[in-house]
Amino acid sequence: ARWNEESAALDFKNSKIIELEQASQQFKHLIGQIRRFKIDMYEQELEKQRIQLDYMKLQINPHFFLNCLTSMYSMAQMQMYGEIERMAMSTTQYFRYIFQNGHNFVRLQDEIEHVRIYLDIQRHRYRNAFAYHISQDAGTGDIRIPPLVLQTFIENAVKYAVSRVTEANITLSVSRKMPDDLAKITISDSGPGFPPDILEQLMHGGPLNAENGNRIGIMNTIQRLSLLYKGQADVSFSNREGGGAEAGGR
Repeated sequence: ARWNEESAALDFKNSKIIELEQASQQFKHLIGQIRRFKIDMYEQELEKQRIQLDYMKLQINPHFFLNCLTSMYSMAQMQMYGEIERMAMSTTQYFRYIFQNGHNFVRLQDEIEHVRIYLDIQRHRYRNAFAYHISQDAGTGDIRIPPLVLQTFIENAVKYAVSRVTEANITLSVSRKMPDDLAKITISDSGPGFPPDILEQLMHGGPLNAENGNRIGIMNTIQRLSLLYKGQADVSFSNREGGGAEAGGR
């Protein structure tokens, strides 16, 4: 009877040791998962900060500021004092909007008004070499979007569509799509359109070289949209049949 008691006690101890070993293995596995999770989260945060840093670099455009000052200087030489007042006010509003936006989202209406100011400034610079049209469905003004998203695409349209030869047209339209109640935003121009290689890279997320400054800004914007909307934002690019480039998203 004593041997049976010792055997049972030994089996009990062995089972406890096995349970402890299993618990230890499970604990080690859990620690490994937590460590990998923390590394993934850390890498995601680094990527988020990198994208945000690139975005902040794109915000600060000294060339645009210097061009505004040069335009006002030219106006002063021609004694265009009314135009100088309007240009100075528009430039002030433009940079106030840029430097006050530390938030991930702004009202769509505010972003559209910022785009309107930017286009008015460029019309002064280009001597009315282009016209623009903005249309917006009712009830879309309070939709929240990341700041300077629209401006990035509008800048691209101005850079590549506007010329001194023929008047260009730039269109921004905002519509509300049912039944999902999503906002669809389309920006188009009457310029030469995207070069085939650039269009291919934009459509498939390929890398762009440093010579394509505005289009690198577009890729950064797409990354921001993906980050902020958890991959739910949809952005597309195309060349219009009648000529010109078009970018749309929802």
